[in-house]
Amino acid sequence: MDELNRFNELHGLTIPALLRRRAQRHPFQLALSAQSWRGHRDRLSFAQLVIRMEAVARGLASRGLRPGERVALFLNNDAVREGVLTALGCWRLGAIVSPLNVRASDEELRHALELVEPAFVVTTAEAAARVAALYPAAKRLLLDASPGDAGTWPEPEREFHNLALPEAVDPEAPSVLLFTSGTTARSKAVAHCQRSQLYCGFAIAGAIGLTGRDTYQGAWPLYTSSVLNMACMAAWVSGAGAVLEPSTLDNAGRLRLIESEGTTVYHGVTAPLHFLVDEYPKGRYDLSRVRRLGYGGAVMPAEVVAKFRQRWPWIDQVHIWGMTETGPAGTYLPPWFLPRKAGCIGGPQPGCAVRVVDETLAPVPQGERGEIVFSGPSAALGYWRNPDATAQTFVDGWVRTGDIGCIDAEGHLHFVDRKKDIINRGGLKIASAAVEEVIYRYPGIAEAAVVAVPHAALGEDIAACVVAAPGAALDTDALRAFCAQHLADYQTPRRWHVLAALPKNPMGKILKRELREQLLSS
Repeated sequence: MDELNRFNELHGLTIPALLRRRAQRHPFQLALSAQSWRGHRDRLSFAQLVIRMEAVARGLASRGLRPGERVALFLNNDAVREGVLTALGCWRLGAIVSPLNVRASDEELRHALELVEPAFVVTTAEAAARVAALYPAAKRLLLDASPGDAGTWPEPEREFHNLALPEAVDPEAPSVLLFTSGTTARSKAVAHCQRSQLYCGFAIAGAIGLTGRDTYQGAWPLYTSSVLNMACMAAWVSGAGAVLEPSTLDNAGRLRLIESEGTTVYHGVTAPLHFLVDEYPKGRYDLSRVRRLGYGGAVMPAEVVAKFRQRWPWIDQVHIWGMTETGPAGTYLPPWFLPRKAGCIGGPQPGCAVRVVDETLAPVPQGERGEIVFSGPSAALGYWRNPDATAQTFVDGWVRTGDIGCIDAEGHLHFVDRKKDIINRGGLKIASAAVEEVIYRYPGIAEAAVVAVPHAALGEDIAACVVAAPGAALDTDALRAFCAQHLADYQTPRRWHVLAALPKNPMGKILKRELREQLLSS
């Protein structure tokens, strides 16, 4: 099927309807390979996936879930099978799923739960007490509860409910809420619908070159947009199988999984790929079936592109760029431009449009810097219960990314800087303001600024710069321990600098670009 026909095929479809089509045409083809909380890997064909989707939907309905209500997932990737099946059950019913960050602090998790207001939280008994303490209103569905308990997750291989399900659901209604770091201390929930999810899959599949003969694997946390919106949708839109990695997998295990699954396309953020290529020569791993390597989350330096090519000369490389608000569809740099244009994030993915604009959203001349804006059917509906932020970001059919870029003579986009104050640590986005807000709670802090600094493996790391209040003495070890109590582990600064003053402009605004330059030159 050519690209245009596939694009048109998605019009008006829901995710369950697409899966039923795939099951009718290719019932025995792999659709999903995912780790279960029980410790085994479940490999489901399209026909099996549809059967389990229907069973989970009936199980959720039997517990009282109704269209439009929310189900939160508080699971890591060691239970990614149950997470995906729950999402499918929600979409079959017309309900909304929201995967939450298992590494979040209590403050972040409470904020997310209060914003989503889930009718149910799917989790394990170990995590249930924490969820109950932070948000007692939600019912909990436990994966590891005793069979027959009212609070048991509806295991599709164990339960059968003869309940009527909706004939159809609205593909334009909210279907998933995905949390992303913003420029304030409070993270926002990006609302997607089934239409935008499917068109995200179309864009990513076209960019990375997926076909129905592929097995698509990657290191994607369940709580990001990369599992439900990217990996699953790209695989299922193209008829490929999605292989999801558990949380406990190390680099050797990741390579063994590629080998055992017969993976043909591997996709990950840049940081883990550094470790993967370094592990490869230490063992006997057969990656002969891998034909393409996709990466994103940070710019890939030319020397690393060359390293991948030297180690795996038979594997093409594709650079992918996007963000949760855009799908995460966006741009891509195909293999034939690498390594010549390493560091460039390429042109629009299929079905997408990208521009570089000024403050009035007017396109800037070629080569000039401006804000990157995105348009396409994979764009989100907006921010859940946040009309002001939605109006600022989603403007006249364009998504304002907050990233600064320019377009070269070949029409390719180059990422230059962030307009939003976000740190990209190994593909995980961290709002500087959220970290600074915690630092300011510590006694003796007069001023604080958090900036990104280069890191060889992660792309960027967090540097915290603090100024002591008069008469105060700051202990950076104590500061680090304090932040670790209130922030996720990856949000806690590793580098600390106690300075006499922070660079500012005449209006008193902290000049973070100068601060970064000061740190790099010291």
